[in-house]
Amino acid sequence: MKILIFADIHGEFERAGEVIDKVKTEGIDLIICPGDFTDMFNVPLGFSQMDIADMVLQRIMALHVPVFCVPGNHDPFEVLEMFNEYDVNIHGKIRRLDDMFFVGWGGALTPFNTIFEPTEEETRDVLTHLGKRLNPGKFILVVHNPPKNTKLDKTITGKHVGSQAIRDFIEKKQPLLCISAHIHEARGVDKINNTTLFYPGALYDGYYGIVEINGDKVKCESKRVEI
Repeated sequence: MKILIFADIHGEFERAGEVIDKVKTEGIDLIICPGDFTDMFNVPLGFSQMDIADMVLQRIMALHVPVFCVPGNHDPFEVLEMFNEYDVNIHGKIRRLDDMFFVGWGGALTPFNTIFEPTEEETRDVLTHLGKRLNPGKFILVVHNPPKNTKLDKTITGKHVGSQAIRDFIEKKQPLLCISAHIHEARGVDKINNTTLFYPGALYDGYYGIVEINGDKVKCESKRVEI
């Protein structure tokens, strides 16, 4: 399976379009978007956040590849209705593509009072409930907030700001792969036991990701388009 990842668009519709237009989709089985289609502090005059989210998602869906999405902490709650309408929603859900299962959970706690901020308790409860239906190692976890104390949740100040509940879930259920977003300066690859962790970087800055899965082997690559 080959997966294309577009993360952290933050309302930069034109920049996102430039990247999307240059990405080759030949051989891609799935596109995953781990959130922040929009930015509550960057809404173009005359548009709403939902307008921007809709335009971005339609641009991605025009690639004619299956898409799975979770919301980011900047995205309005109504984005879930749009995800459901387009049948791309995996927030709090388990979806299957071919022989692989996908579990999603969006949003992130921040000190900035952003829109979509589920509590750690809510995160733990939902993932625990979903985990009862999953076999260890046989699924991919898609989250906006990275797991705590990894390379992917370390801010520029050196502080780890990810989710302990997500980390605990990974340690217990051992997904094959965890795809995250959120901390723009922390793109890269890490591991928790046998689980590969990957954040390709922000699409608004030209970054996207490619994941290739062959059995239990996972190859992750962050790519960049000059814009």
